[in-house]
Amino acid sequence: MLSGGDLKIILSNLKGLFIIIGAIMLAMATISALTGRPGTADGFFYGAVIGIGAGLALNTIYPKSGEPELRHAMVIAAIAYIIVPAISALPFMVTGHMSPIDAFFESISGWTSTGFTMITGPEQADPIILLWRSVTQWFAGLGVILLMVTILIRPGTSTFMLYQSEGRRDKILPSIRSTLKVIWVLYLALTIVSFVLLLVAGMPVWPAVNTALVAISTGGFSIDSDSIAAFHSIPIELALLPIMIAGALPFAVVYRAIGKGVLSLFRDPQVKVFLIIIVIGALLLSLENFYYYNDILASIRYSVFQFITAITGTGLQSADVSQWSQSALFLISIAMIIGGCAGSTASGIKVARVIFIWNEIKLWLARMFQSKNSIVAIKISGKRVTEDTIDQEMAEASLISFLWIFSIVISMFLLSHIAGAQYNLIDILFDVCSAQGNVGVSCGVINPEMPAIGKVLVILNMWIGRLEIIPVMVLVRYAIKGFRI
Repeated sequence: MLSGGDLKIILSNLKGLFIIIGAIMLAMATISALTGRPGTADGFFYGAVIGIGAGLALNTIYPKSGEPELRHAMVIAAIAYIIVPAISALPFMVTGHMSPIDAFFESISGWTSTGFTMITGPEQADPIILLWRSVTQWFAGLGVILLMVTILIRPGTSTFMLYQSEGRRDKILPSIRSTLKVIWVLYLALTIVSFVLLLVAGMPVWPAVNTALVAISTGGFSIDSDSIAAFHSIPIELALLPIMIAGALPFAVVYRAIGKGVLSLFRDPQVKVFLIIIVIGALLLSLENFYYYNDILASIRYSVFQFITAITGTGLQSADVSQWSQSALFLISIAMIIGGCAGSTASGIKVARVIFIWNEIKLWLARMFQSKNSIVAIKISGKRVTEDTIDQEMAEASLISFLWIFSIVISMFLLSHIAGAQYNLIDILFDVCSAQGNVGVSCGVINPEMPAIGKVLVILNMWIGRLEIIPVMVLVRYAIKGFRI
């Protein structure tokens, strides 16, 4: 049970988040008014009033923020990914005329950087709504909590606790303040480079703005129903490949590459494994899809793009994957489960955990052929690590992976009873992996016409996937045992 002191720590740390989301929505309301569309500003204005008002109220009640421990940080992160999408859903309801469940679905799809949409025709949607979706995904690329601690940073270990609550571990620089500054500057620079690349590739300015925001954040919202396929452009697809990959690489590694050169990327073990998975996966998918396209170049073009958009968690579509074979969908599902690198904008189990599990397998095999008193040498990133370290990391990686797979299996079972009879288990597996991997690619199971209970299930998958399960479990545990004021 959370004590009164625990609850005060949680609420006092959430007050800043309310104010931040309110300020962002106030900025969007101003943009709406200045662009000659004052009627579209209402939803943003209401959100700004609620966010800033709630934040100021909490600040009055709890003028001093308590120092959160890890358990508090976990609960704060889990609650944040409910509060922020809830407030952000107002423009979708007021301006987009969406139902509350669809509006919340759209909002949490943005803030978890997933990209599933309940808007049936984005081409006819109000431009400010499309921009809002892209903006939510851009901020979501780094995470709600990272946004909060950047602005409200304070001395002590509490800031690093919050920093870790979204699944991060490494600091780029010794100081957390310097690390946050580097991450935001690097992220902004990558976004600008992405925008320029898309312009050079031939994409018009408005689509380029939105696509740059959602591609580098590995989000995937599109302003067209056909996503990237609407452009029928090989140069645009080629321009997006390095953008999506960059978004799924660790910020620390990208930062080092700026000073040491691009080749330094390939010296990082996680990046090497990530790129190897891409090469092997894209090759296998191309071979599988050759039977569908009966054209090797077309097969390579669409398979490479779709595999990369899946494993990076971006979710942009250059082809209708619902027409692909069950084997192709299963292969992409595996990519969505693995996800990108730890320390990036991507979701999924993460390549780092795959490496730890592989190292534990090697350690186990080595122990089988060594005497009891022998010391087994294991190296990670060229550095020798102890067996205890491997065992500890393996325990964490195995736990997250098991919970991830278990959640997918349960969701598949439930969704199979909700989805129409026209969908088989592979179709359902594909969309569940896409939801929990925060990808957003769909073969049709998740759609605006699905029952409300199905939408709630997908919302839970997106929420769980973004938080890597543990914060959700901590929140549920305290919710069951009770919050005591």
